[in-house]
Amino acid sequence: MPPRRASSTADARRKVDRLRALRGDAQRLREFAAEILADEASPELVKLALQSLGENVRAVDGPLIRDVYAYFDANGPKRDPTGPVRVEALRALWHLRSRDDLELARQASRRVEPGMNSNGEVIRAAGLALLGVLDPDAAAYAAAWTLASRAAAEFSGEPALTAVRLLANLGELRLLLAFALDPGTGMNGEVRAEAIRSLGPVPMEYLAPLFDSLALEEDEAVAVGLADLVIQLEPGHEVLKLVRKLLHDAPQPELYEFLVTSLVASRKTEFIAALLDTLPTEMSQKRLRAARDALELAPSTPEVRAAMESLGERLARQSPPR
Repeated sequence: MPPRRASSTADARRKVDRLRALRGDAQRLREFAAEILADEASPELVKLALQSLGENVRAVDGPLIRDVYAYFDANGPKRDPTGPVRVEALRALWHLRSRDDLELARQASRRVEPGMNSNGEVIRAAGLALLGVLDPDAAAYAAAWTLASRAAAEFSGEPALTAVRLLANLGELRLLLAFALDPGTGMNGEVRAEAIRSLGPVPMEYLAPLFDSLALEEDEAVAVGLADLVIQLEPGHEVLKLVRKLLHDAPQPELYEFLVTSLVASRKTEFIAALLDTLPTEMSQKRLRAARDALELAPSTPEVRAAMESLGERLARQSPPR
């Protein structure tokens, strides 16, 4: 490979403009992106070229992408702070699914690289995702270890978020059920929410205690994950009972609004009927308004029309005079 040099500001701008201009021509875009990747050292330009390859990456591009990764990994904190270039390289290699990248995936999934605002979490996440398509058994162990070690960045939740998605794709639902139930994980709420929403195939006898345990949690992300799980389920007797309980117990008006909107958007008549059943005993104006707004998008059945009329009358009576 030729030595890498960063393009001048003017040359970099020209290359960026050309990458954008070629978006409608996948073949020419791929060829020009490969030209850039061959000798470019500017992380911003290399990242854009890798993104331009996208799903159009071919096996012949593998050595070039690996060279890019190796160059930026050789002095990661200086050449690729926090790892965005290496993440894009790993994503490109994910599309190739070549066993040649197995060791690279293993190393990336364990990468710890202290920085000002991170320690390599996004690199580990991308490495874990690549490992998942190359060696699922090894990836399952690595993902479980990631969750057990509570490795999650405060805002992104990575690499734990990727670990949860990988375990769900691999069908490791028993582990995710245990993780979702454990209130002592101290984990980013989005990570637990992702685990919760993956549990749709779990038998109802185990989901019911999960609902009881989580329905009153104050973490909004966890509550939303629970709502996402609900609408995946078949609306049998036990599920509808849980839906009514969630509507009654939702600790935050925002969660209630999300839940009623999701129930209506599911287009499942049983869920909409369960919502209608709870409205006569609901006293909160904010919740009643949320229910009315959601039901405006529901199928116009006699039951929905009657509920809308009743809600309109109740809200008008409760509104203070002007």
